[in-house]
Amino acid sequence: MRIRARSVVAAVTVIGLGAVVSGSLSGGTATAQEADASLGYACEFPSGASHRVGVQVRGTFPAAGTAGEPVRPGRITATVTVPEAALPAVTAVGGPSVAGTVRLATTVRQNGTSTPVAWDGLTTPVTPVAEDADLELDASGDVPPVTPAGAGDLTFTAGDLALALESRDANGGAGKDAKSLEISCSPSEGRDMTLAIVPVRGGGTPGQSRAPEASAAPRAGPAPAQAPGGTPPECGTYTGPDDTWMPGCVYLSGFSNVAKLDGAAVLNDPEFAEPALTNMIYMITREGASVRQKFVTPLRSTSTFLTFGLMPTTATMEMVQRPLKPGDPDDPQDYGTFEAISDRETGIQSVSAHMKMSIRIRDVKVNGTPLDVGANCRTATDADLRLKGQMPNILEGGVVEGTFAIPGFKGCGAGEDLDPLFNGSVAGPGNLLRVTLGSTCIPFAEISCPPVLPQPSRNPR
Repeated sequence: MRIRARSVVAAVTVIGLGAVVSGSLSGGTATAQEADASLGYACEFPSGASHRVGVQVRGTFPAAGTAGEPVRPGRITATVTVPEAALPAVTAVGGPSVAGTVRLATTVRQNGTSTPVAWDGLTTPVTPVAEDADLELDASGDVPPVTPAGAGDLTFTAGDLALALESRDANGGAGKDAKSLEISCSPSEGRDMTLAIVPVRGGGTPGQSRAPEASAAPRAGPAPAQAPGGTPPECGTYTGPDDTWMPGCVYLSGFSNVAKLDGAAVLNDPEFAEPALTNMIYMITREGASVRQKFVTPLRSTSTFLTFGLMPTTATMEMVQRPLKPGDPDDPQDYGTFEAISDRETGIQSVSAHMKMSIRIRDVKVNGTPLDVGANCRTATDADLRLKGQMPNILEGGVVEGTFAIPGFKGCGAGEDLDPLFNGSVAGPGNLLRVTLGSTCIPFAEISCPPVLPQPSRNPR
């Protein structure tokens, strides 16, 4: 008997996201190969006991590569089967369930030279532990691309494996008394540990001895906290310029300070209205990831401030995304950009975001009395937003922040000119914007779907 905990992410990645990461279908010819390797390990437990543990590694690799260009495996799932005989060590950590991470050491070999590549971003869902059954843990995650130096077969081989488990309570939480378990595993003697072989052509000649280069893997981020509902039909409808870009969607939340009013507005507050969805396309790069985003609807928030420190004023702020390069017929860049650069040592990504927004103010009440600001009370120019942050993996979410200037307003007032009022009380520099990104939903593969609205971060990064 076995207990299985195969998450949606693990199940669909092998047939969905991995194939798209590796390539597309053109002229009926497949450009991806599926890997399904059955591996054997001898694992040492803290008690000193040794047990044989089976590991099934599944993923998608390119069918072929080109010298000098990254070879990008799809998302990898490693299913670790802990035998029933070893369960006393697992149950000793307490709690009815466990969750953890898997670190798989791999070697990429080409033309007699090799490069070690750590696959250490593999995480398991919360999995129940039964006393009379094998325990199967599905650890999934993204792994780093490898750039071959020349032509010749690129062979991916599995090495040592480390499994770290932590106890979980009945609700899946860690709890303040959570205990952990570290298990170290080595390949069983005589076992074939080959994961995949990718032929590489061009850019060099067979026999070139320089080793392939590896990038750092993205790591999993914190799970978001609140779901607005099922996957919206608009999710993933924003398409890229070519099939190297993959579509998805995400919800974001956050706070926007108005320096002159000494207050903050909540962004994408679900208590005020249906949260605005952000469509996106992304491409895994050698350095990390490149993301383009576009709001499906304007980003709205309603807040109350003390205008001039005296009168409570409630208003709705509506932010409409504007092109980064308006009027450019060759490249209008009708989107926002997020560029993620991975640290080769830690895998942590440094993220830089850039977008432009037109800010409109409406539904204003001063001390409870409606103030007619007209239908077109908005900034005379676009607000230029440049945000930065660090996170384990931009596709798993994180926080970016920065300060920006609110431009002057025009068109405010139905019967009188209210532009000076808003320019004096709202417009100006030094306004902090802190944005929390949720996990990216990949709808065609049902990965991290439906998208969920994260809790806004109140603390600096």
